[in-house]
Amino acid sequence: MKRQHPIFSPVAIIGTLLLLIGLVLGLYTTGGQAFSPGELSAGGTIGQNLNGYASHASFGEDCRQCHAPFQGIEASRCENCHVTIGEQRLAGLGLHGRLLTADCAACHSEHQGPEFRSAALALEQFSANDHARLFPLTGTHVQLECESCHINEQYLGTPGDCVGCHDEPDLHRGLLGTDCAGCHTTDGWRPAELTGHEFKLDHGDEGQIACATCHTITFNEFTCAECHSAEEIDDEHDDLNITPSELADCAGCHPTGTEDEAERIMGER
Repeated sequence: MKRQHPIFSPVAIIGTLLLLIGLVLGLYTTGGQAFSPGELSAGGTIGQNLNGYASHASFGEDCRQCHAPFQGIEASRCENCHVTIGEQRLAGLGLHGRLLTADCAACHSEHQGPEFRSAALALEQFSANDHARLFPLTGTHVQLECESCHINEQYLGTPGDCVGCHDEPDLHRGLLGTDCAGCHTTDGWRPAELTGHEFKLDHGDEGQIACATCHTITFNEFTCAECHSAEEIDDEHDDLNITPSELADCAGCHPTGTEDEAERIMGER
């Protein structure tokens, strides 16, 4: 009678199965802790969360909070705690809402000890191309430190318009409005050049007229009466069937002040 190899004996097979079952149960009950490459970060807070954890270290013995069996980290599991990030991605808002893929581990690593700051590492890897998804850095903005705009490491909700960071200067406070890009570029506040003026500045073909000619009080308001008297305006429009309110709205028919512009606009009405 040929002797059976001990590896394939009933006792060995049963023992192996029991061992495998024990390993599976152990991994299941410990959440995969046996394969953990290191401790999780204990710093910072998760923010708006559903599970009540103060940090990643709070669930250091339950890998299932982030890892799906045999698949790795799942964004949906991360968003069970990082609710705000999930809402951004769903609505397509903020940086996370503009990312092409939901791969949290691509920017945020872990298992590097309690003192490790995952968010700080993500910022170190943050490039100009990444920033351009929300706000392109051009001109003098390129030279700024992150802290210049993101006070106290607050990144969510940082304003993207000029007045969000720059106070209106006393030189034209209350006069020009807040459309800074109409005169200024990110290369510097000076020299300032009016680039967004629809109305021709050489109106009348007599050269560029002074701003105060039309903007007698503030630069948000204008008047035509400094050059065109009420009698002149009435005479010029006497044969036109327009209402007094239309007559008072010069820019409605003369938005750029060019010749024959009013006739063309009236003809389109």
